[in-house]
Amino acid sequence: MIVKRILRPTYRIRVLEFTKSTPKDILPHFKRKGAYVVEFSSDIDPELHVESFLASSYGEYVYLLKFKGGKMFLARHTSWVFEEEWPTPKRFMARDENGLKRFIVSRTSMRERLLTELPPLVIWGAVFLGVINRAFRDNSGGSLFLVFFGFILNDLAKLLEYALIGYCEE
Repeated sequence: MIVKRILRPTYRIRVLEFTKSTPKDILPHFKRKGAYVVEFSSDIDPELHVESFLASSYGEYVYLLKFKGGKMFLARHTSWVFEEEWPTPKRFMARDENGLKRFIVSRTSMRERLLTELPPLVIWGAVFLGVINRAFRDNSGGSLFLVFFGFILNDLAKLLEYALIGYCEE
């Protein structure tokens, strides 16, 4: 919450993974609400596809809808579209249009996704090793300090991601 107020993101991104539903069940709900919906095709260059999607739509909320079988859709709206029975979305913030483009392309490329998810894994791996090291030395205060330090480092990594690549997880 505090990070959102400090960063003031231009775009709010929601990633919804529908494993039990089909596009025929979900997409009409988005269209009824007035959202612009496009199927994301892997045949076209991802960057070109994202640029054309952004140029032909408007709104602060961008949705990446994933369905079983690998089908993906992009949707954009001026407000939050959600139903109670839908899965809880993963939430992201994008600083500007370039950050939004990087986010969508990273979600379609496994290499880019690994590069963005690596910093938190390194931070928490180091904290875990430090906690184990301190636990064997019977220093519980040091272990507690390392856990809190890990949370601070995690938030700093998010701020760094937001500043450098233009998006981060909420």
